[in-house]
Amino acid sequence: MRKLITSFIALWPLLAGCQPGFNANQYVPPFNGGFGFGANMGYFPPHYYDKELAALAHGTPDGQTPGVGVTTIRPGLFEHFLDFWGYDIRVDAFQYYQQLGLRDVVVIMGFPGENHRDQAFYCPGVQTEVFKNLYEPIWDNGENGTPVNDNNPYALYCWKAATTYGPYVKFWEIWNEPDIDTGNGWAPPGVPGNWWENAPGPCETRIKAPVFFYVRLLRISYEVIKSVDPEAMICVGGLGWPSYLDVICRYSDNPYDGSIDTDKYPYLGGAYFDVMSFHSYPHLDNSLREWDNSINGFRYFRHSDAAVDGVFRLRDKFDTVLKNRGYDGHAYPEKHWICTEVNIPRRTFGDYIGSDQAQVNFMIKTFVTAQTRGLSQVHIYSLADEKPESEAENEFSYMGLFKNLNGEKFPNATPNKVATGFKTASDLLRDKTWDPVATQRLKLPPDVRGAAFRDENNRFFFVLWAATTRDRDEAADATYVFPPEFNLQYLDQKFWHYSQTGTHLLVNARRLRLDGNPVFLSPVTVIESTFPRQPSVAPNPLAGGYGVYSFWMFEDGKATVEVFDTSGRPLQRLLDQADLLEGPQQLAIDWSGFSPGVYFVRLSALGSDVVIKVVR
Repeated sequence: MRKLITSFIALWPLLAGCQPGFNANQYVPPFNGGFGFGANMGYFPPHYYDKELAALAHGTPDGQTPGVGVTTIRPGLFEHFLDFWGYDIRVDAFQYYQQLGLRDVVVIMGFPGENHRDQAFYCPGVQTEVFKNLYEPIWDNGENGTPVNDNNPYALYCWKAATTYGPYVKFWEIWNEPDIDTGNGWAPPGVPGNWWENAPGPCETRIKAPVFFYVRLLRISYEVIKSVDPEAMICVGGLGWPSYLDVICRYSDNPYDGSIDTDKYPYLGGAYFDVMSFHSYPHLDNSLREWDNSINGFRYFRHSDAAVDGVFRLRDKFDTVLKNRGYDGHAYPEKHWICTEVNIPRRTFGDYIGSDQAQVNFMIKTFVTAQTRGLSQVHIYSLADEKPESEAENEFSYMGLFKNLNGEKFPNATPNKVATGFKTASDLLRDKTWDPVATQRLKLPPDVRGAAFRDENNRFFFVLWAATTRDRDEAADATYVFPPEFNLQYLDQKFWHYSQTGTHLLVNARRLRLDGNPVFLSPVTVIESTFPRQPSVAPNPLAGGYGVYSFWMFEDGKATVEVFDTSGRPLQRLLDQADLLEGPQQLAIDWSGFSPGVYFVRLSALGSDVVIKVVR
């Protein structure tokens, strides 16, 4: 069957505009676009529009706007906007995205203008959000110059959007968070009203209509968009509740009860999407706390690794639903995966997690883990803070790559630290592919996490970190030794701020010291005769407070490295009686918080002290 479907797809250019003769129970297009480091565009403040936001995210070819490493984005193509302004209103913007190098773009579909909105009140007192005439025929005989029925405004909208923006869009996400609910999405089986055993009522979800209408939206989207581009990816709309995914997969678009009707409603909802798209905010879904009867309250674990675990625990719950419904690569093709909204705040808000380093670590760890867990894209929310911090009303004011853009003129924008970490991860990983075999061969102990990658020349690249474990604490410590079969002696180590500081240093693969901040590692060959034997700092004076301290250990032993000011007051300890191996050593210096001036670094090792002067 799959060979027949593939042959049919090959003939599609000759049949474009026809109703597709396949569905996602038979064929899911392959995706070979590489991992996408994505961002939500957010809102459009004065002086920042589509092109300016894209340039801020990705950067411009002339280098005038450096960008922060975003490789794909998630804008909206809402019907109410396109119907009012004209369907070609954003073509030049999407062409600009492509020119910049933004690939495999995700668009949010839905949200009708008032003249195309269903006037019904399926939920008493609340008008539905869905389109009118959803159950008019999707196709007609070509009247009015289109292959779709113009009396079905959602079908017409999908056809116009696909024919206009198809060359610039890969993922079509149907609605945004249709399962935002008022109470029962969380409920397990057996609880009255739970969605595992009941269909959500019209008042329970965002669309304020019978859930079968959402399956209808998926079906129309699938049939119409695939008629234009059979390789387009149709996505469910950024789901948050696995129970809602189960609802989609167990009901058809039959408006009465979601049952199968072989003539009119022949398939359940899983037949009408290729991609499982989900949203995850670990601070909101109880991933970072649990109830403890012994203290009659919540026990918290607000650190980056717990947050990452929360994201992929949710992913696994969705995956269990799909496999239980046959989407396992055997009964039906497996779905692709993307996460189109994810983040934690960088400032505490109430009981939530919040620090710059926690946000940076969470984002990098999520990007790495996502590739090991089969995700094609991850989109951070959002490009910029929703509001200035002085006007913050919730934690979403602390989630932007940039600070709030109100009052700013392009290209003036202030990046948060997470932007630096984003760019470092994207710059260092975008041309590399996760290597599952090499990752397994790393034999990472429980206190170390990470993954192995290979570049286009088949060279290894690693991202590793010590697992965080303590509440509101990104500190962690672990020592890792690369297995002998990797045949590694030295590695070049880069830090989360590499894209800003350029700081990197030499480390020994036989004894790698890790903390809670991810590091990026590539094998290097060191000619020991060229490595300085006497301690030194480069650059000196330090550029922006960042640099590298180099020294040589003439035999295995313990070493302490301390920083002092001119009065002899100790300021920082870079090493404290650390066990080091014979050979070259380098340590990262971060004095960005130190005042400009003269400082001294003292190395105490093997019974002697050496002091050098450093200018900040």
